[in-house]
Amino acid sequence: MKPSPWFLGGVAAAGLAGLAFFGVAFFHPGKISEGEHMGGAGKPLLAEAKKRAEVVRQARKQTGEAAQGLMGLKGGAGEHRVFVSAQLVYLPENAEPVQPLDPELVTEDGLRVGWKMQHDFDPADPGVKDEDPDGDGFTNLEEFLAKTDPTKKEDSPAKESKLKSRSGEPVAMAVSFPEKSGGLYSIRFQVGTKRREFKGKPEDAFWVMAGPDGVEVYRDEEKDRKKMEEARGKAKEAGKNSHLIPLKFISYEEKIGMEKDAKAGGVEVEVDNSVVVVERKDAVAGPENLIFSTPQRPKVAAWDVGDIRFYTPVAGGTELGPFRVGETFPFEGKEFAVVGREGKKIQLQHRSDPDQGKKFWVPPEAPTVPAP
Repeated sequence: MKPSPWFLGGVAAAGLAGLAFFGVAFFHPGKISEGEHMGGAGKPLLAEAKKRAEVVRQARKQTGEAAQGLMGLKGGAGEHRVFVSAQLVYLPENAEPVQPLDPELVTEDGLRVGWKMQHDFDPADPGVKDEDPDGDGFTNLEEFLAKTDPTKKEDSPAKESKLKSRSGEPVAMAVSFPEKSGGLYSIRFQVGTKRREFKGKPEDAFWVMAGPDGVEVYRDEEKDRKKMEEARGKAKEAGKNSHLIPLKFISYEEKIGMEKDAKAGGVEVEVDNSVVVVERKDAVAGPENLIFSTPQRPKVAAWDVGDIRFYTPVAGGTELGPFRVGETFPFEGKEFAVVGREGKKIQLQHRSDPDQGKKFWVPPEAPTVPAP
């Protein structure tokens, strides 16, 4: 039976109405211009999508927004939402306003957004803090904290700020005043079981060379100076430290009095608290008061003579040392002195202008994690 013309017309009309409804519902949000069609593999639609994407990109560039959906901002900035399909970019009719980035916002990596943009870094990239674009050995975070330019090698933080301590345990040298006789006074220096004594009087000068291997004392006399230089030469050949502590015997003061002895039931006994004053002439300059010491009343000062080393990644990574407390050394055109130790931390002092006299602590190097 041949279909009725009226039936065919109704089917055609219904199909056209359905297509029209689908077209209005599907394309309305993007307000695609008339005349576009899906022929030719959708090329006109893709071209329009690219144009719309470029408009969005330019708008963001003008307002200073570096990326959509910035990650890690403290106090987030608004964003312009864009809906994307496989073929088209759809913009809502009532788009949210684009908010420019606040230069004072700080990302979770510790860098300020304005600082990142000033130096052409991506504000949304958390890895920026670990980069070193000028190759000076300092990360962007270190440059940011030091207020230096991360793109200029000549403008870097102070190189000594990269020093890390590789020091071993301290080695104590016991210094005491155990004997006196006939106007001469003995000053004893002992490392472990090895000990040496200087016997002299006020105004005498002498040297002590001490370390983990022992201790030697040299008088300010020609024959002793020759021995001292030979000892330093041997230490240098063996790759060991040969720091000499120059000393001067300043004074002696006799202090003998009566004190109650608790061990003797509170009976007063004669006590010798006489004092010799010895002055160090190295970087730890200053007097040391040594009270007369006996086996029953030991009174000992302790000087650290252990080896100290430093590591720095500057200039490809180098180790400095060994040094001792009281010793000076050059580093990156400046001079520094080792003036103290607390555990693994080492205290240094600037010996060059403009920071001469300023002290700071060098932290210990982070322990190396063994490979699994």
